[in-house]
Amino acid sequence: MHLTMPRAPQPARGLHQMPTRRAIDHAAARQTLGDLHDAYQWAVYAHRLAHRTNHPAERLDAAAMLAPLAALTGHADQAVTAYRDLVDLATAELGHGHERTLYARAGMAQAHHRVGRCERAIRDLADVYTTAAQRHGPEAPVSLKTLTQLACLYRDCGWRDIAHRCLTVATTIAARYLPKGDPHRARITDIAATPASENHRAVCTQAIPSWPALTGLPTARTT
Repeated sequence: MHLTMPRAPQPARGLHQMPTRRAIDHAAARQTLGDLHDAYQWAVYAHRLAHRTNHPAERLDAAAMLAPLAALTGHADQAVTAYRDLVDLATAELGHGHERTLYARAGMAQAHHRVGRCERAIRDLADVYTTAAQRHGPEAPVSLKTLTQLACLYRDCGWRDIAHRCLTVATTIAARYLPKGDPHRARITDIAATPASENHRAVCTQAIPSWPALTGLPTARTT
């Protein structure tokens, strides 16, 4: 599962559209078509243009496009840097508790986890979930998505019992607040059936836990 920061709604644009915005839209279009590497190149270009023009909204949208594409195309270290930039921009423009900021912080946690900074990733993502649930409610998409992603991080690090408890909580919340057929309910079910990432085993640094377990959750690690 990969969390993507939602793009802000954009007005209809024509020939007067600025170069940075055109590059962002090209990147989004290529990603929609499944051409991630071409989308990544457009996102890099858009990011460079945005920093030259220094328009806050364009810098934010360019960073929001580049960060996940860097992660999806294997540029792990660049993804961490891009997400850090994205979090700073989103916090400055939208505030600490805004949904787009929370998605950016969740993405940065995933980027850290991908390069083996597991303790930091899980601590940060748990903090994002707490903030999201307090600010937007446990049934909000950002809260449910963050909780299910936290389960994935626990699972990839070998903590299947804690991962299962996180998914159980997410399932209970979704069943209580969301109607049948809601895509978030289906996503939780799909994640519960997904095995741990074999790729993460090579970089995982959490053979012994160094973070506090969520309240009431078991701490037995399964290998």
